[in-house]
Amino acid sequence: MGVLQTLRFFISVLALIFILVSTSSALTYTVKRGDSLGKIAKKYGVSVKKLIQANNLKRPYIIRPGQKLKIPVKEKRGSSYKCVLKHKVKKGESLIKIAKRYHVWVKDLRKLNNLKSDRLYVGQVLCIKKGKVSNKKSANKKSFYIKKKKVVTKRIIRYRVKKGDSLSKIAKKYNTTVSRIIKLNGLKKPYIIRPGQRLKVEKREVTYIEEVVKRRTVPFGFVWPVEGKVINHFVNNARKRHLGIDIKTECSIPIKAAEDGKVIFAGDSIKAYGNLIIIKHAKRFNTVYGHVGQIAVKEGQTVKKGDLIGFTGKLNGSDVCGVYFEIRKNAIPVDPLVFLSKKNDTK
Repeated sequence: MGVLQTLRFFISVLALIFILVSTSSALTYTVKRGDSLGKIAKKYGVSVKKLIQANNLKRPYIIRPGQKLKIPVKEKRGSSYKCVLKHKVKKGESLIKIAKRYHVWVKDLRKLNNLKSDRLYVGQVLCIKKGKVSNKKSANKKSFYIKKKKVVTKRIIRYRVKKGDSLSKIAKKYNTTVSRIIKLNGLKKPYIIRPGQRLKVEKREVTYIEEVVKRRTVPFGFVWPVEGKVINHFVNNARKRHLGIDIKTECSIPIKAAEDGKVIFAGDSIKAYGNLIIIKHAKRFNTVYGHVGQIAVKEGQTVKKGDLIGFTGKLNGSDVCGVYFEIRKNAIPVDPLVFLSKKNDTK
């Protein structure tokens, strides 16, 4: 008899465990006055459809105060994905360097590894790729696209004036201007033309040719504004503030835009920087170019990575030529050497 009671006890425990496991994927909510399915669904981040299904509700889906509803737990995004490529962080590596190495975006690295900031530690293992592609559109995106280029050709033809013709009518027909016809034919006021008269007309023809354009495959990143040696590094502490780097070069060397962007400042009104250029980039980045010898861009101008923006001058009133360079993220200065390759640092 004791054995039978023991068996019953174990059976009841197993049944209880089964109930707990089966209900662990849902929360229970007591309906309050003024509640609706939409309001409850929004509160718990689930859809109304899933709420109806979890509770086997029938039309017209009426709920009443005091009624208990099961709230399905939202599955964690990406939980079905398997990491197929991993990277172990080494000394001196940053997210942007790792992203460049694997040709992926920094934002995707953050999302895939649930990173709250860009801070990494040596030995940390990062997942680089998933076992399944979540966005079919991006996966099927071609490495090139077809661009239509407008081509305008001009040629001089002989036109015989017909009855009812006027200069404006002829100009419209051949996509030219009245003044151009007058000039080509040396017509005098009052610019009378007669049927049978022969006129020189510039015929403008517009055609479109298709060009294959390669998509930009290199992730967002900065290039060195000049080639040279870094003689002053980034420092931002209680004792010293040098929020960029000084790059030593010869005088009057071309300065390049470090990334695509828009010039938001070009002038010398901020005395501490001398001639100054500030370019606004994507992802809330700005680059700052100080002590420029000669500015070659204007405010509001759009520039591409590598475009000429100015020439090097004297660094902060010294006899050394070069450029002062800053990178700012969300208006906060960051060490440019974290975002630039090391190839120029030893020159």
